[in-house]
Amino acid sequence: MGKRIAVDLWIVCICAAMAGIAWIYMDEGRERIWVLAGGAAIALFFALLAFSERKAREKRLLQGSMEEQIPLEDMDNISELALLSEEDTELMVWDMYGKVSLVIGRDVGENQVDVDLSQSSYPGMVDVEHAVLNFSNGNWYIEDVGSNNGISIHKGQANRLYKISANSPCRVESGDILFIGMNRLALR
Repeated sequence: MGKRIAVDLWIVCICAAMAGIAWIYMDEGRERIWVLAGGAAIALFFALLAFSERKAREKRLLQGSMEEQIPLEDMDNISELALLSEEDTELMVWDMYGKVSLVIGRDVGENQVDVDLSQSSYPGMVDVEHAVLNFSNGNWYIEDVGSNNGISIHKGQANRLYKISANSPCRVESGDILFIGMNRLALR
């Protein structure tokens, strides 16, 4: 049960308890009727609110289960980033599943990077914070954050090499190769 629904139901219980106390302990008269009517109205309002929240939540869950039935081959799933050697062997692999942002650079102790290229073949060509991968609207984007040596991308489908402009995000897809300095990172 969601927190909002639980809070709404607690308010209903408190209002019902207040109405019960008013019924038992207050003398008959206008004050008792007003307290009972007010408590009942507030309890009814929050009960309806909890019921509508529950229905909306069930609808969202149902839509989510329908979306899960989309075949995986129809989606551009990037789940890992691999540092490749000159012979195309994997040197290091970083998991991207469930993440929304990854900072690529060199960890020098004063900063925190998600993809640390300080042990790569060409660490001198990688800035401390060289690039960032961001997940937005179902796609991954690479952005050069003002590095000295820049970023190039080999688009797998177009079989072309592009230079990325600084501070301008570029959409990436599974199969693309990122060139961070002289280091090659494969998106899969």
